[in-house]
Amino acid sequence: MKAYFFDFDGTLALLDESEFLIDYFKSLGDFLKMDPVKLSKEITSIIREITINADGFRSNYDRFMESFIRRFGGDTREWEKTFKKFYESSYFKRLSCHFLPNDKVITFLQERKGEGNKIVLATNPVFPKSAMIERLSWIGLKAEDFALITSMEDFHYCKPDPRYFLEVCSKISEKPENCVMIGDDDEMDGACEDVGIKFIKVSSL
Repeated sequence: MKAYFFDFDGTLALLDESEFLIDYFKSLGDFLKMDPVKLSKEITSIIREITINADGFRSNYDRFMESFIRRFGGDTREWEKTFKKFYESSYFKRLSCHFLPNDKVITFLQERKGEGNKIVLATNPVFPKSAMIERLSWIGLKAEDFALITSMEDFHYCKPDPRYFLEVCSKISEKPENCVMIGDDDEMDGACEDVGIKFIKVSSL
């Protein structure tokens, strides 16, 4: 093998995802002074929409913003500035309390990197890169630990679309058969097998 892809939530990081999402939308709602229940409903719908309707031409970020503005109104540049401020704010940083490093998996990552393999943070690309770098810091990792971080600005597909995994392979110039995906979700992460990438469930490490 030449490359190892690591999921974030439930793989590198341990958390109760339901509790995190509730608190995430509460924090976002507090920051935006908007109803967190409405935000949760609409943003979840947007993520579903961009996952199903990927065209391969526009990034996840562009399609997200287009759908978000269609639902909430406003100007793209102003919303970009607002979201940037949110991810730099204490409203977002306080969510770190939900996360613990999965030491066993992080050790496995470091061992594979030490062998000269390419290491990819193959999280579902529905967060900006700056937000993912911040989230990595919550479990003691940094951007430099990875050859690639999949983010919404740079990717055109979401899990479990098999094309997401092919896009990762393309960006690191590796064939699928030379790659391994480590994740906790049979549907989202296990879809890598559709394109010839080996899937290892995190619980079996």
